[in-house]
Amino acid sequence: MIKKTLLFVFVCLIVITSDPRAVFADSAGAATVKTLSLDEAIRLALDHYSDLKLSNWKVAENDAHLSYITSVKKKLEDKNVTAASSLLSVSFNDFLKSIPNYDQLSDEDKAGVQQSITLQIMINTSINQWIQAQTVSQNSYNQELKNSQLLEYSDQLRSLESNQTLSRLEIQKSEALVRYDTIQKYYQLCSSQMNIEYQQKDKQYLDTQADDALVLYNAGLLPKKDLEAAQVKAQQQETAIERNLGSLKAQKELFKQELGLSAFSEIIFSPPALPAIPKPGSFSTVIKIEDSLELKEQDAKVKLAQDNYDAVLPSEIELKNYYHVLWSSQLEQRTILQQQLELKLTGYKSEANDLCQRNVQLLEDYSRIEQALKDIRTLNSMGLASLAEVDKTVQQLNQSNQQMDSLKYEYLIFLEKVNLAVKGVVI
Repeated sequence: MIKKTLLFVFVCLIVITSDPRAVFADSAGAATVKTLSLDEAIRLALDHYSDLKLSNWKVAENDAHLSYITSVKKKLEDKNVTAASSLLSVSFNDFLKSIPNYDQLSDEDKAGVQQSITLQIMINTSINQWIQAQTVSQNSYNQELKNSQLLEYSDQLRSLESNQTLSRLEIQKSEALVRYDTIQKYYQLCSSQMNIEYQQKDKQYLDTQADDALVLYNAGLLPKKDLEAAQVKAQQQETAIERNLGSLKAQKELFKQELGLSAFSEIIFSPPALPAIPKPGSFSTVIKIEDSLELKEQDAKVKLAQDNYDAVLPSEIELKNYYHVLWSSQLEQRTILQQQLELKLTGYKSEANDLCQRNVQLLEDYSRIEQALKDIRTLNSMGLASLAEVDKTVQQLNQSNQQMDSLKYEYLIFLEKVNLAVKGVVI
């Protein structure tokens, strides 16, 4: 009895301390369901995108390297590389002071000492000249080495500063693309779920038609082939629904894995409000080509090429020609990139117009079917049309609604692509 009580307490603790993000759990505490908003999906995607984490570390490493080289360059700039000469004495008096009891020497001995001192001064003067020449040469070498190292550090700093700019732009682009990809998948999953719900409504009509056909067949009022045709349609719809449910489940599982939500057995989406699609030719959004992150990346490459060219001395003709070619190449690549981006943006207008045109056609079809439904119901009230004909028209109206809602999801995703372009990423 005590063991059973302890086991019950332990199970209760498991249930109480389960993940607070779960909406509910089954009796065993295993299956969990989570309601996932679009904003949370975006946040989770950004948190779990490994390439973005690596890019952030890359920026941190580059910043640390840039700071280190800047510090080393500053210390070298402040360093005095000029060495002072240590010369031999050429002072006659200094030599005399070094000779003990000089004043007690005879005049002949003093003359000998003075002659020796004079000779040593001549030798020292010659050695000092050599030392001074060596010092000047060494100082010149030291200064040249310092200048060379400073140039090398300047080259490194230009490259690191350019990499810093490129890395930060790459992070901005990656974040924007992750957001877009997450929103696109979220909307696509919502759209798939909506389409299945429409298919289930269709199945209700097909099941009703199959049941009515069976009644008519049993009453001898319907051929067997018509009964079988109605039953086949209902079965085919059921198979299509099962297939689409399987596909949706697989897509959800992949989405859960990408967001780090594999612990949940199910995620529930919050469908967005579907927008009204404007009339053809009325779509208008200002996208500044200069805000393109790709163009900014190319501008950074152009700047680095130009700075490298400017840093080369005019006397280094071949090296300067080489950097001039690199600079010219980057400028040409920028021109080509801008043309490609402008072409893509032009395609956006065409894509928007196509969506608007398709919506016009669907609206016309819906109006036609809606009028047909009114007419068939009037005929049915007069006994001139069957309920099966009414159900078939209702089914057509349901399908028309599905097509319009599906197109609205397409338009929503297109608007996100436009929003992505506004943020600087043209795809």
